[in-house]
Amino acid sequence: MQTIVFAGGGTAGHVMPNFALIDELKTDYNCVYIGGDGMEKTLCLERGIPFYSIPTVKFRRDKMLKNISVPFKLRSCVKAARKALDEIKPELIFSKGGYAALPVALASKNIPLISHESDFSPGLATKLAKNKSDLVLCAFSPCAQKFKNGKHVGTPLCQKLYRGAPDRAAYGFKDLKPIIAVVGGSSGAQSLNDCVVKALPELLKSFNVIHMTGRNKSGGEKQHGYCPIEFENNMARLYATCNVMVTRAGANALAEAIALKVPTLAVPLERASRGDQLQNAEYFKNLGAIDILRETDMTPTSLVNAVSALYRNKHKYISAASGVSVDGTKQICALIREKLNNSSPTETRP
Repeated sequence: MQTIVFAGGGTAGHVMPNFALIDELKTDYNCVYIGGDGMEKTLCLERGIPFYSIPTVKFRRDKMLKNISVPFKLRSCVKAARKALDEIKPELIFSKGGYAALPVALASKNIPLISHESDFSPGLATKLAKNKSDLVLCAFSPCAQKFKNGKHVGTPLCQKLYRGAPDRAAYGFKDLKPIIAVVGGSSGAQSLNDCVVKALPELLKSFNVIHMTGRNKSGGEKQHGYCPIEFENNMARLYATCNVMVTRAGANALAEAIALKVPTLAVPLERASRGDQLQNAEYFKNLGAIDILRETDMTPTSLVNAVSALYRNKHKYISAASGVSVDGTKQICALIREKLNNSSPTETRP
């Protein structure tokens, strides 16, 4: 059985797309994961996916002086990744990008490498690995056009998300008020969390609220109509249960919401960011599929008003989302299979 190494980690946006592909490929291929000591390690162990841990180093946009040592640390990370690859001997590497995947991509040598970029504009890891990559798969067409080996395919999405069943009782809701899901991402979004808590007195007049705060992030006290949780392992249930969603604008989160036709208000992360979340959100807003509330404009009142408008106009967003294709799982799996079928043990790249 041929072996595929999947790389990527740090946040759910780099981990869950890999799991979506592993779910589709694991019956035909030996799927192994290389990452850091972040959430990817815990989640792989929970799923029984063979995991190799390597040191990683992150470029910090908010603390530029700390980046001076990054090239030196990266060298040792690449060395560790090469050692893991020598032990695994995979026929293919799939890199989901980000700092946890970069050492693996740079250590790929003559192993075929497919990279995937979820954001509207390419991240640093994708740029640094482009010459190592046989293909740079992209969720957005304008991004794919930036690479000579780029291809627009969409985003890998877990197919189980489409089979979720609504379950109001699981979140403690007994009445029939519409439900807002606030999803700050796997690492949370404290400014969004704080604003939601302040807005609760008004929100709870018309809505029930599921508030996914992120691990080790704070929300409000559990009360009638309000269910705070750190993390949701059953996202299919959450999407099926909520009527509208408020989220950051990570590409994976937006793709899931659009694919499942959940009317969504995006609050893009703009500080300590290269601006990718705002670009992601503006692209989908221009298609009519979501709405945006800029963080600089976010107050408890503006949040309540935006969510209320989103719910009133929900059918407009559902209709627009129906015309947007975001799920690239089948196409990406087909490209992986094609590459494995066509690759030979002696294949080399410049």
